[in-house]
Amino acid sequence: MTISFPSNTSTIIDAIRDAIGRGIIFVSQTEEECTVCSLDPVTLTSTDTLCVTCSGRGYIYTDIPTTISGHVSWGDYDRLGWDTGGKFYTGDCGAQIKYSTDNLATVEAARRVLVDGKTMRIRNKLLRGVPSVNRILLDLVEEEEE
Repeated sequence: MTISFPSNTSTIIDAIRDAIGRGIIFVSQTEEECTVCSLDPVTLTSTDTLCVTCSGRGYIYTDIPTTISGHVSWGDYDRLGWDTGGKFYTGDCGAQIKYSTDNLATVEAARRVLVDGKTMRIRNKLLRGVPSVNRILLDLVEEEEE
């Protein structure tokens, strides 16, 4: 018996994701030297610990949000998963987004992820698809609030 995959598998998955998906915000960050104070060349920290522009860090950080449509599944934090190595805790949330080099770069640069108003971090990333990679699966864990 020969099993063949439809030639439009990716198109079908994209249509399903478009119908039931929602926006997932991936937040990356840029780092620039402060324009008001200067950096100590040895410690790479600000020479002015009271600088009002950078709060004495020496760098100005800017968040860059990127929204990607994806399918989101919420789970129980304490649900146990099974693997050949034994039991493990799954993440709080699973998300599936379309595979592309741009989306993969966005995922890898993300410092945090915003899903349904909750701040998450990426615990694990898996590339999936047959016969070729067509989606990225993310295991997300909610960040503790400070």
